[in-house]
Amino acid sequence: MTRDSELTSFSPLSPKVKQVSSTLTILGNIGFWLQLVLGIVSLMLLFFASPLLSNSSGQDGSKNLALFCATVGVLTLAMSIFFFFRRYISIGQPLKKSSTRDRPNRKYTLRLIKLGLASNLLGMFISIIGAEAFAGLLYNKASQIPAGAAVYNTSQLIEPVEIMALIANVHTIFSHFAGILIGLVLLDRLSK
Repeated sequence: MTRDSELTSFSPLSPKVKQVSSTLTILGNIGFWLQLVLGIVSLMLLFFASPLLSNSSGQDGSKNLALFCATVGVLTLAMSIFFFFRRYISIGQPLKKSSTRDRPNRKYTLRLIKLGLASNLLGMFISIIGAEAFAGLLYNKASQIPAGAAVYNTSQLIEPVEIMALIANVHTIFSHFAGILIGLVLLDRLSK
């Protein structure tokens, strides 16, 4: 086989396929790193807050629900990070190949992006429930503090660990939001 026959047998990629490939790779990397950093921050905050919250007194059912929702929100975030790293980026790479049989088809790619969106929506919903539960706990404690009086029972005061758990939920919600936003941009770019 001569060099000329190799060059003529090579079919160049269309500009649309190149654009889709670079979009999947670039946005996949952005989403992966953004969600990974925010997920690690959320996980560390939750990791330090969970033992302290489970030992504190009062409203055990509400705290347990809030901790459960926060944990499930972080777990769905881990699944979303997997989608960004393993799926979106790894789909963008084979699209750069010239052979069409090695490339994933459009229907498969769109279905995968929709599955990632569903994962982020579910995680965001659960994280919002957890954040609302923590906010309710904080409001309940704040409303029970007597105005202008000395507080002798320190369990009535809002503890920093409760705020830390709320911040962990907010980070998780923002991370899921970023995943939804990037997924919608990918869906828009591939649907055209």
